[in-house]
Amino acid sequence: MREAGQISWDDALPTPTLMLPTAEQEKVLHFINNNLTQALHQQADIQKRGEADFDKWLQSQQYKALAVFSFPQKGLIAKFSFDKSGLKNELNAKEMAFTMRQDGKEPEVFVEGKTGKGIKLNGDAWLQLDKIGSSFRKADPFTIGLWVNVPKAFKEGVVFHKSIAERLYNFRGFHLLVRKDGTLEATMAHTAPSNAFTKVSKIKVPKERWIHLTMTYDGSAKAAGMTLYVDGQPLEMATEIDQLTKDILFVPRVVKEQPPLQFGGWWRGFGLKEGLIDDIVVYNRPLTAFEVGILAGKTQWQNIAAKSYTALTLADKQILKSYYFGVEHVASQQQAEAIKSLRNTLADSTENIRELMVMQEMPRPKQAYILERGNYDALGEKVFPNTPERIFAFPKNLPKNRYGLAQWLTHPDHPLTARVAVNRLWQNVFGVGLVKTAEDFGNQGEMPSHPQLLDYLAVTLIKSGWDVKKLMKTLVMTATYQQDSRANREKLALDTENRWLSRGPANRLTAEMIRDNALAASGLLQKNIGGKSIKPYQPEGLWAINNTTYTPDSSEAVYRRSLYVVVKRSVPHPTLGTFDGVSRSFCVIRRQKTNTPLQALVTLNDPAFLEVSKVLGEQMAKEISPKEAIITTYRKLTGKRPSAKEVALLVEFQQKEWEKFKKQPQKTKGWLSAGYYQTNKAIDTALLASNAVVANMILNSDATLTKR
Repeated sequence: MREAGQISWDDALPTPTLMLPTAEQEKVLHFINNNLTQALHQQADIQKRGEADFDKWLQSQQYKALAVFSFPQKGLIAKFSFDKSGLKNELNAKEMAFTMRQDGKEPEVFVEGKTGKGIKLNGDAWLQLDKIGSSFRKADPFTIGLWVNVPKAFKEGVVFHKSIAERLYNFRGFHLLVRKDGTLEATMAHTAPSNAFTKVSKIKVPKERWIHLTMTYDGSAKAAGMTLYVDGQPLEMATEIDQLTKDILFVPRVVKEQPPLQFGGWWRGFGLKEGLIDDIVVYNRPLTAFEVGILAGKTQWQNIAAKSYTALTLADKQILKSYYFGVEHVASQQQAEAIKSLRNTLADSTENIRELMVMQEMPRPKQAYILERGNYDALGEKVFPNTPERIFAFPKNLPKNRYGLAQWLTHPDHPLTARVAVNRLWQNVFGVGLVKTAEDFGNQGEMPSHPQLLDYLAVTLIKSGWDVKKLMKTLVMTATYQQDSRANREKLALDTENRWLSRGPANRLTAEMIRDNALAASGLLQKNIGGKSIKPYQPEGLWAINNTTYTPDSSEAVYRRSLYVVVKRSVPHPTLGTFDGVSRSFCVIRRQKTNTPLQALVTLNDPAFLEVSKVLGEQMAKEISPKEAIITTYRKLTGKRPSAKEVALLVEFQQKEWEKFKKQPQKTKGWLSAGYYQTNKAIDTALLASNAVVANMILNSDATLTKR
């Protein structure tokens, strides 16, 4: 998988990702893409119809005007020769180049260049072209050319780029660099290395002589649209990835000013150490191959412009045709601008589409090695994809990738997958798996208490087509599950841990179930599926340890299932953590089970549980009979009817609390102010608070917190 392995400094989502547009966004993208496809077809039609205009242009010998140009002029936006104008842009004297590092400017080192003066680089500082190129988007065509002299001792480093910092950590922008093996790499990325395209030359960069490097790009966001030339000749290049889907500009709230073109170095990376550069040119269009040859000094317009119309060869006409439709033909230029506008609209429309991190197979998998003593740079024996034959030999007809691995895992002859899955489902229902060590079926694990039952359930799951819902229904409808969970002394002595299933299971609800059960009982639970993480109530200042601020959600999102609670591994959510919710720092198959006073403090004082109590209290106040209101609330929270003794106790308690709140109405505030839910102002606050106290008592009871 092509991934950076780190979270980007600008919070860009690490790639590879899958875009998740809404239905409305999907329609917009479909509309724009259809228009873009039509515009590209129209461009081809316009050029076809423009053949007659081209012939007229040739016959009138307007091409002869090109003879006066020593280098291409149309579309030129910057030229730095470092001679008479020094560091000024020869097209705009207000634009200056300067050498700088991350912490400020440095003096330039002028040396003898290809023609006149050049700039010598030290590999750490870079030459920045004022703000030139800062506005380049993935839809903007351009050409960048320069003379470069690469020293013999040079190993790797950047030639030029438009970005912030080195290419790692989810690079954004584009660059041309020399790899460790001496080849040239051209990349354009929204979030490297996967939301990008990358091309690599098949030859090494020449050293110890002046060479002319030119990069041309047509704005298509495709690898085929970028061409690299050395001394006027296009390089044969291999495309490593070609899936640039979003723009290359930084988000304005993160980066106030877009980075311009920089040459010979970048922050936190290798530059063109001891290298020389000269005669930098930047165009806002892709030059033709012939024009690139002019920049490299390999040809000139005079060679063609000196010929009469009748003397032009087929090759000459083809060169002039490429130039004509790229520069002179008005209708083609107008259509190119329309296409560029549509591409920018598409980029703008995709910017706010949410993404999901996914795995993606590489076209050519990386070679894996055994690392000697665990050192990443000490490569040992090569390792290839395979599975343990002692478990189940990998079938020869399956591909050795993630898809093949999934088929291997779910193969009917696989001895482990179904057994492990069934065991975990059994653990969810009964509290302990048939194999107690659910995380370990190996030699260090415990033997199953009922091996034949485990085998039967595993085969049943496979034959049902891996129907988990059907298996769960089977388990909860068994006589074993429906047994009384209470045990007499004899059963406790013979089956202390209930491994022989002599009684029904009795287990405290998990952290997530406790919160979700309370929300569901009150009717607050939001059941919508999917979406971003939520931030429910939690004490202030917990995230300060990481110099970050936690801002709870202020909408109905706080009532969503605990599955969606945001996970910060260094600071777990306190409510879930207190009830043994995992931090997700590592995979946990069996959670630890603790019983601490903090757990009672959470259900008694957490705003989420106080809010639930308040809502249930309001519902109770709407009932005519206090007794029936208490019974209904008890059933909502516990799933069973209370005994007559429990009802009498709760009714008496409610009456006492009601009287207390009547005498001291200021004490109702703590019960009625928790959370965002606003109660009905017409209801007596003393009655409402007393009902909330009763609901909270039921919520904190063993009957609610423990499944029996």
